[in-house]
Amino acid sequence: MHFYYEGWRQVMDEGNYTASENAYRKMMTFDPSFLVGLSLLGRITRDLNERQEIEATLIKRREEISGDERLLLDNYIALVKLTNLRETDPEEARQQLATIFQSNEKNLRKLVHTYPDEVYYKSEYIEVLHRNYGAAAALDSLNQIASSKQKKMPFLLGYAAHMEAELGKFESAMKKANQLSKLFNYSSAKPLVVFGDIYFQNGDKKKAADYINKALEIDPGNIDAQRLRSRLNN
Repeated sequence: MHFYYEGWRQVMDEGNYTASENAYRKMMTFDPSFLVGLSLLGRITRDLNERQEIEATLIKRREEISGDERLLLDNYIALVKLTNLRETDPEEARQQLATIFQSNEKNLRKLVHTYPDEVYYKSEYIEVLHRNYGAAAALDSLNQIASSKQKKMPFLLGYAAHMEAELGKFESAMKKANQLSKLFNYSSAKPLVVFGDIYFQNGDKKKAADYINKALEIDPGNIDAQRLRSRLNN
């Protein structure tokens, strides 16, 4: 469980996908039968063959668990499948998007109210709401369901900045990004990606590129930075 939460912390708080993957791999050496853990490894690995093998294993063994853990596992199986489809059948991936995120919203809604202290599940719930209803609705939900302490935690702070920038509230977004940077002093890819995203949304591609390049120097495997760099280059 230590490496389970360390994997979450690295990817969500630090923005370090490489360290997160390493933590999940270490986690699995302690308990190869931990299906939710295996699903998280499936979500983060860049190896298509490995992801496909993990997807097949999870589908075969999903009936071994039930209850709230099963809700979580079903969400992550769907996301592993979606990641695989994006590489093997992009059109099918686009068709599956709405169904997957509606199901994930339903499952996560129950989980975040049952386990209000689990900030990473709550963070994923806000991401799903953003995808399904847009930035304004997701921000309203974040302000309602997150405690004052949780709102200051790195992922939710950075994601709130992202959504505010999307809504054109750049001054407020930058304020949150600066709060985030003070937590890490630019020793992490996380604040750099957030700054890059805000500048990109505000139309300053040069500053955005500077931040994204610095983030990728810290963690070349940072998927958020990779995607933003791809958008900058298009």
